Amino acid sequence: MASNLNRPIKLLRVEDNQVVDAMITGLTSNNIKDFVNLWKPQLKDSDSEDSEWNWQNKHRQARRANELYAVECENVTQGMMRIDILEERCKIPSQFRQFLVYVDYLATAPWNRKPIQNPPTYKGVGGNLMDFAVARSHELGYRGRIGLHTLPSAIPFYKKLNIGLIDCGVDLDHPDELVYFESLSQDL
Repeated sequence: MASNLNRPIKLLRVEDNQVVDAMITGLTSNNIKDFVNLWKPQLKDSDSEDSEWNWQNKHRQARRANELYAVECENVTQGMMRIDILEERCKIPSQFRQFLVYVDYLATAPWNRKPIQNPPTYKGVGGNLMDFAVARSHELGYRGRIGLHTLPSAIPFYKKLNIGLIDCGVDLDHPDELVYFESLSQDL
């Protein structure tokens, strides 16, 4: 079951360098409509590694273990994330086999990505979603442990986050041999 928390967050609107209010919410049909009508046309002609992701299918194919969230700002979906809260376990030897929140998919709107639009419209979408994943891990009693496999272009983003992620290197057991990141348990 998804967290009932609608979490207020702050984003940086780049054009005027203003901090603005936003919200992390459970993913809704309005977020999917934004994906179809606003995201897809911009991603179609980009070389983004996630340009083929279909959030309609990700939402429809979600299992009991999945929770889906969106960042909304100024009534537009600025980012989306799907996490697995029940099936994934730690790979780091010191916490091997303990539960973690696995970040299955995370994407920011095309207009928030420098390679697609420079300058981007908002900064902070992905970082806020990752902070939320850590908070969700704490809510579930997983002590802030999270894990994820990352697309190559996102490696620098995950390396610069200040949430205790450890670069575990290429996961040869992953079908796409992606780099795996995991965080250690955190005490509040």
